[in-house]
Amino acid sequence: MMSALARVEAMETMRAVRLTAFRHRRLSGRPLVLVPLTMAGEAGAPLAVMVGSAKRDAKLLVVAQPRNRDQRFAFAADLGRIVMDYIDSFRQDRRGEGERSRYTDAPQILVPNAGGVNALADLGRMCRFRATDGPYAVPAVVPEFGMWLTFLVDEAERAGSCLLLPVTGMLAEHWATGQSPLEDQNLASLMAWIHPDGLSVEQAMAEAENPDVCPPAGPATSPEFDNRYLAPAIRRFDAAHTAGDPRALAAAQNDLQDLIAEQIKPTWRTMWTAISLLRSVPQAPRAAKRFERDCGFFTSYSDYQDQGALPQRKRDTAIGAARRLSRLERDLADFEADMAFDDPFVLADRRSVGEAFAGTVVEADPGRMFTTDKNRQVPRPRVTVRTEDPVRLAAGIKLISPSMPAGHKAVIVSVVPDGEATLVTVEVTGGMGHARVPKPGSVPVPEQRIAYLPDPGWRPTPVFPTSDGTPWTHSAAPAPGGPGSNLAEHDDAAEEWGHED
Repeated sequence: MMSALARVEAMETMRAVRLTAFRHRRLSGRPLVLVPLTMAGEAGAPLAVMVGSAKRDAKLLVVAQPRNRDQRFAFAADLGRIVMDYIDSFRQDRRGEGERSRYTDAPQILVPNAGGVNALADLGRMCRFRATDGPYAVPAVVPEFGMWLTFLVDEAERAGSCLLLPVTGMLAEHWATGQSPLEDQNLASLMAWIHPDGLSVEQAMAEAENPDVCPPAGPATSPEFDNRYLAPAIRRFDAAHTAGDPRALAAAQNDLQDLIAEQIKPTWRTMWTAISLLRSVPQAPRAAKRFERDCGFFTSYSDYQDQGALPQRKRDTAIGAARRLSRLERDLADFEADMAFDDPFVLADRRSVGEAFAGTVVEADPGRMFTTDKNRQVPRPRVTVRTEDPVRLAAGIKLISPSMPAGHKAVIVSVVPDGEATLVTVEVTGGMGHARVPKPGSVPVPEQRIAYLPDPGWRPTPVFPTSDGTPWTHSAAPAPGGPGSNLAEHDDAAEEWGHED
């Protein structure tokens, strides 16, 4: 409800409204910015990329003829060397021993929007299965680069991960605009609301929607640009290549390079403006803990690569997909709880729909004791909180509180309406120390203002069937002659060799 009201306010006032008090994504001190472009009508055919770890250190790579397989993989090799050099620079400082050993820092790749993540997914799929010898051999860096890209894309799906991020997603997490979430995927349009750069939002929006002033951030280019400029430039390159004229070929390549540079440079500048803007927002306290998990995943995959990694599957098995979905759901619940715990704006949004509550303590029994099954007396204080928030939490739900010291945990005992308010009785179960008497400040007192939200806590990993127990209907490899076998063969051929010239 609060975020919806923020969007209404943004629309009425024609200015972006903050949704969060903190930036919940870690922003590296040395991110690698990557702006990809793909060719329209050619799925997975890269056209160009601008890449660099500093605003004034941009390198533009262009595929003069995206339909040519040799040029595509020469492009992938050039980009792969840049990205792998960047990744390897984080594989130097390592601390700890045994299973606790991990790299102290991790790479971070930033792309303009979610389409950029999908473009990298296609590029990773194109590269990771390629052979480095025999027919259609590619440089050794290509499959390694493809496997790392696939790892980063997979990590981008995990809530709270900061290894690969779309900048539009980071901006939309922190600011509400008066446009739709789909329009927020347009980097120039989103920045027009947040940072109009001395113009009114209306003027900035008009410029953002003009492809001559603000070309699309990709990965698709403007159809008008394709028809009017790009297609003729590629035809000139093809004609020079066919004629075998080195001077004409060099001139056509330079013209194509300049043409694409004009299209991609505005997005490059906007990306760095957005990064500076995000740096001005304070980082959430729990972001550092999530970054440690990123370092752990980065270390694990790096070690796997060092041991002679195999390419990731083309598609998950049924059991693998179920396990992955379970992990993603758990990570999402943890991330949402972290955001609400750190950020009063996010907590208010959850309170507005009954997923958290805040109120005043009206009754407390700090000396209450409970006898365990082992006949041991432990403190179990109970407090009653009067709240005017809608409460849609049932008895038995475990709670955490950003208003109390670290480690404080409680469980809902009862939820009772009290006129227009609600009385919520909770039992404190953690954070009181090990003595028979709770340590000072660990139990709420009457008249204290306190907030609670559900604790995602530890959850056991679901038990899934073994591979032998999976029916053929859920098998990733159809039996020969069975349903889907012809389709599988067609997919394998397309995956291995791609499109012919």
